[in-house]
Amino acid sequence: MKKVCLFFSVVVIALMSCEDDDKIITTNQTKELCDSIDILYTNDVKSLLEEVGCSGVYCHGSGAAGYTMSDYETTMESAQDPKFLRALRHETGVSPMPKGREKLSDEEIQVIECWIESGYRE
Repeated sequence: MKKVCLFFSVVVIALMSCEDDDKIITTNQTKELCDSIDILYTNDVKSLLEEVGCSGVYCHGSGAAGYTMSDYETTMESAQDPKFLRALRHETGVSPMPKGREKLSDEEIQVIECWIESGYRE
């Protein structure tokens, strides 16, 4: 009986210690760095997404794959999904963005990460 109780105790503790990684947004940039480069949606993120084609009508401008990036509000909502950054980084377990293209440069990803880290400033 003690072995059964010990086993269930270990299982319960293990399950309680696990977090859902799909609910945590993880940036690779520090708040201090992001605050020092002053990233805004209108000045930096919008033009970047337009340049790489993410916000066009044939992609996320029309809501492809559940993300819409046609304006500030919809882009902010999309970026609040933890899978958003993981897709930009081409991490395993998510569909890579931009689809069918090379991964964004580290500098481009840094812009988006800093925008998120700084609180999605418009």
